[in-house]
Amino acid sequence: MKTNITSLELHQLVEEFQFLINSRVDNIYNPKKEELILQLYASGKGKQILRIISGKLIYLASSKPPGEEPSGFCMFLRKHLGNSRLKSVRQLGSERILEFVFEKAEKRRLIVEFFGKGNILLCDENNIILSALVYHKWKDREIRARLKYTYPEMQHNLFGLKQETLKELLKKTDKSLVKCLAADLGLGGVYSEEACLLAKVDKNAKPAELDEKEIKGIFKHINDLIKSSIKPSIVYKDNEVKDIIPFGLKTYDNLEKKGFSSYNEAFDYYFSNEFREEKPKTKHEKDLEKLKRRLEQQEQTIKDLTGKELKERKKADLIYQNYELVNNIILELRKAADKHGWKEIEKRLKGHKLVKSVNPKEKKVEIEVKE
Repeated sequence: MKTNITSLELHQLVEEFQFLINSRVDNIYNPKKEELILQLYASGKGKQILRIISGKLIYLASSKPPGEEPSGFCMFLRKHLGNSRLKSVRQLGSERILEFVFEKAEKRRLIVEFFGKGNILLCDENNIILSALVYHKWKDREIRARLKYTYPEMQHNLFGLKQETLKELLKKTDKSLVKCLAADLGLGGVYSEEACLLAKVDKNAKPAELDEKEIKGIFKHINDLIKSSIKPSIVYKDNEVKDIIPFGLKTYDNLEKKGFSSYNEAFDYYFSNEFREEKPKTKHEKDLEKLKRRLEQQEQTIKDLTGKELKERKKADLIYQNYELVNNIILELRKAADKHGWKEIEKRLKGHKLVKSVNPKEKKVEIEVKE
């Protein structure tokens, strides 16, 4: 199951989102806390459903998933974005961040983060945070209302990369080649492996040891990936979804694929047919579940008490049946305790066939009485 999106994949989706410019925000929903649905109306295209899963995915869905009552954050977005027009959508550099600019009386920026645990924020035209799905504070960054929005920028922009810049990056890192391309350059694991494969360079090679020809080859194939013609597909391995890609990859040459006309269509097919999410339970169903759990707990309590009662009754019957024996032992112990003390009793009764243990501190004796 695909659970996150790379910078390169976001780049392709942004291209496909451009037809949404000037569309109107009809409504906003949040089926789950980390999920947002923007229902837009695009002239000549009709209703469009933009599904955002914070930190994971974004795509145009063919239908709106059911959900619960709107959260406070969702209501805040409705207030500020309802009936506004989408003026632009862009990726911030090669970051896994998208910015949607809406305009009504004033401009509003909806920021969606797809790195880490993700976040969704609403800012004014000066990038001052008005509200956010999640508020958090890091060592060098804070997400809080009335603060200016900032984000941890990558050192290099993948989409404006120069060969000399790549060379410097590779010479400085102590990571393997594939890890350097994936993390430091932001290319992502699959596409980093693809670049190494196409350039015929060992993905686990030490970057500082690469020669000019190898660096040139890697640079060329990174650019080729960025400029690849759209050819989306869902990749299957052992009848399960392995990946959803915007264009063909040599890495997946031997795996089964299903092609689509757009990257959004591939995502929509996947979520509609390959991964059916559990339908949210109604309040009535939730109440019934609570009652069922409570009933099960009560039944278990009764069962435990019944078992305990039977156990205690059995003990009482055994004591009654052996009353004379038990009573004599108790009387002898009292006499011995007065004369010798409990420590001495513990020593003398060690290995006794009826007395199994003596606790001098609590003045207790465990006696085994057989049926």
